[in-house]
Amino acid sequence: MDANGFVNEVEMTYKKVKSLAGWTVDKNVVLTITSYYVTSEREFFAENLNHAMDLLKEKSSWLSPLRGNLLPMMAAFLDKPGVDINEETERLFHKQRVLRNEGFRNTIHSYLAALLMTNDTTLYEREAKNAKALYGEMKKTHFFLTSDDDYAYAVLLGKKNEDPVEHAKSMRLYYDALRAKGLRSGDELQWMSQIMTYVDINFDDQLVSQAISILDRFKKEAKVRPLHYPMVGFLTVFGVSKSEITKIIELAQALEDSKLFNWKKEMALSIAMGYIMRELTNSREEMGVSLIASIELIVQAQQAVIAATMASMAASSAANSVNH
Repeated sequence: MDANGFVNEVEMTYKKVKSLAGWTVDKNVVLTITSYYVTSEREFFAENLNHAMDLLKEKSSWLSPLRGNLLPMMAAFLDKPGVDINEETERLFHKQRVLRNEGFRNTIHSYLAALLMTNDTTLYEREAKNAKALYGEMKKTHFFLTSDDDYAYAVLLGKKNEDPVEHAKSMRLYYDALRAKGLRSGDELQWMSQIMTYVDINFDDQLVSQAISILDRFKKEAKVRPLHYPMVGFLTVFGVSKSEITKIIELAQALEDSKLFNWKKEMALSIAMGYIMRELTNSREEMGVSLIASIELIVQAQQAVIAATMASMAASSAANSVNH
């Protein structure tokens, strides 16, 4: 798909999603949902997403973390080609209960983490235990930054069945090395450092250099923010080429020219990265369809969480301004 076709697809899908989600859902979240459908090259059907949202509301309590700004996003994750949405919803709640039994808290992040578990019920408990062990070690090496927003990465990376102690140590090495190169401290850098261990948990300084090189190229021609760090991590470990980086920049610049992205330039780069990243993962023969879907999901989920957090902060700031 060329840049113009890509922009047209984003604009058409955005209108459909916005029409269903309504004006109460933050624009960043709507853009993220749009990105999820477009980058995975799936056609958006309003009735499917609406059905998934109804099921999530029906099966959750009024105080459930699902009943928030991210409800449409969670519904989109359940809306997969060729699946029974009713079964997908039941499976989500089952997996989340298994994670809670292992000590994960009842937050939106434990639901996002549940989405990343395999569909083999015989593996649920083992995956949950592996994730909790890794999460515990992550907490030890980076106590203040590690929280429930790291659950999804703990589940995804816990599937590698590596020594959790060594795995967490490597994450911290990447964090410190990237921080020393000038990247901003925070959750986004922590997620990036976790992703850097995705292919091989052994620390590799060359990967750090590659990540910095990719970031420097983007900074010259696009609006780069810390929210892009995790995606840069994936692009690094999947060996993005210079020509692919050029294509990302071309797509991002084409999106920036759309009225949709007025004041949302950073989202243009996110969507362009997601599209090219799918091409990268598709080209890796050793990757199964479920793994590619997991990578897409975790990237979009994290984008959605950041978007929802930003919306919440903006609303709080506006409320404080009114009160004062």
